[in-house]
Amino acid sequence: DLILLEEPVHPDFSNILNGTIELEEYVLELDAGYPAFTLGQYRLLQELHALGKEILQIEPYLDHLLNIQFFLAEDHSPDEIQVNTVSHSVYCAERAATGLLIDYYKTVQGSDFELILSTMNSFAQADAARFVLRDSLRAERIVELLIPGKTMYIEAGSIHLLLYTLLRQKLPQDLHLHLHSIDKETINILHLRGSIFSPGDQLTLMYIYGRKVRQVTWQLLCAQSLIYSKIIQKEELWDDGIQFPHTENEITSITAVKQLAIEDCRALFQQIRRLSSEDAADVVENSLKRRGLMKNP
Repeated sequence: DLILLEEPVHPDFSNILNGTIELEEYVLELDAGYPAFTLGQYRLLQELHALGKEILQIEPYLDHLLNIQFFLAEDHSPDEIQVNTVSHSVYCAERAATGLLIDYYKTVQGSDFELILSTMNSFAQADAARFVLRDSLRAERIVELLIPGKTMYIEAGSIHLLLYTLLRQKLPQDLHLHLHSIDKETINILHLRGSIFSPGDQLTLMYIYGRKVRQVTWQLLCAQSLIYSKIIQKEELWDDGIQFPHTENEITSITAVKQLAIEDCRALFQQIRRLSSEDAADVVENSLKRRGLMKNP
């Protein structure tokens, strides 16, 4: 009955659902990373809306973040954001994560491999803190929207497992919460095996759930993530011969890097850091084949 999307509120959203605004122009304005997918998704949402489904954009963290960006764009200072407010918490979380991400981008241009891994790990910790706040705010808002007797569908990216945990804690005991992984469904359709989480996702999830991660563990996951980020396809894939090209690419890439030790990643990084994703993936695949380690997902 009620569909909750994982996106910030857009002033034209109701007009999009009603079809009074050109959908292609709306998607172009969004600057979506995967425009073909987004266009197809919104066409489906229009059909569901026409069937009487209520569809809402529910992502409080991103709502606050957009408001902060508009606030600062109007020549306000960050010091004017009131302390002890949700907006201030969002600002601090975003500033910390963005600052460490910039540090990583600077460090990864250098040759100090251990420093690169350490900087990446620091970002993962700040990113996890950002996810904790984001999922907490969304869980609170979702609980407020509960309507007795009506079913609710909640869209959430696969890394938002904490949202599921928080909802289980907050929802009344007489309500049933079912987790459906579209990633796993897709993997099964393709008859693939393997994790749906990249090494970086695994590390971030550990920090999200408050785990203490040993140095040898975070160094390995960061090293594997460094290679993964080079070989994964970043552009939207559209291949009529492959049903789910992104899923295949992700599983293949994750399966490959999970076979690498830290020293493997160190050597490979020097070889592929200036290459395109396709060429980098070929280098990694050939390296694994030479050592008899290449596994099919």
